[in-house]
Amino acid sequence: MITDQLRIRPLNTGVTAAQAAAACYREWMGEVSFEADVAEYLAHGVVISTPTCFGLARMIEGPRTKGPAWFVRMAVGDLRELLSRLPYSLPEICFCRGKKGDLRIRSYPLERMLQLGMKGE
Repeated sequence: MITDQLRIRPLNTGVTAAQAAAACYREWMGEVSFEADVAEYLAHGVVISTPTCFGLARMIEGPRTKGPAWFVRMAVGDLRELLSRLPYSLPEICFCRGKKGDLRIRSYPLERMLQLGMKGE
């Protein structure tokens, strides 16, 4: 059916995962710009953005395997959904908590992260 409607009226879904991620940047990341990081990951990594999940990731050399691994810069939402939306599976997933100046990289087998994500079922 063709209508005479000329405007798209989006549904209000409340606070999206991307909005929650931007709020986290403002609260925890200090001088780091959310918009600049999104642009960086669009150019050199992966940006996952749906109303229910948001993630920034890129491929790195994994500290455990010395092979390709995902480094997750930011993740908001359901872990299973985020992991399922990565373009391909790599054996290792890494992240940095960054709380209280602790910038050490945490590294886990991707299978272990998937198991942790299944616990919430």
